[in-house]
Amino acid sequence: MKYLYGILILLAGCADPTYLPSNTNSAQNQQQEASCALAFKNSGVCIDWKWEKMPTESEMGTFYFKTYRKNTVDGSAILFDQASVPHIVLWMPSMNHGSSPVSTGQEDTGTYRAQNVFFIMPGEWEIKFQIKEGNQVVDEAIVTLTI
Repeated sequence: MKYLYGILILLAGCADPTYLPSNTNSAQNQQQEASCALAFKNSGVCIDWKWEKMPTESEMGTFYFKTYRKNTVDGSAILFDQASVPHIVLWMPSMNHGSSPVSTGQEDTGTYRAQNVFFIMPGEWEIKFQIKEGNQVVDEAIVTLTI
């Protein structure tokens, strides 16, 4: 009988209880490095953007964009407020003109929303993210897209 107790204690002691979540292969615990595919030329501050509502031939669109810097330790994104709300300019280089003014507002830390986005004709367009001091553009990031 005491051998049976000894075997039971030995088996119970060999159990592998997990009291804390494992860090291996856990998406929650892994930081992903920010890509920074689009950045302001002078400051290097990164921008990510995505359509909330794509504009059509008859309706204006909206998109969100975030400004961030890369964490020096692991490269993850740290949201970053600009000194002023960035301006958005829609520009058609081949025709040397823009479109109707876009209104931009801050939604949260480093998060902005561009409204009244409308492309007046199909073709290649630039979305210019601009930082201004007064009327002077001091920093800019440009993304090109075809409408």
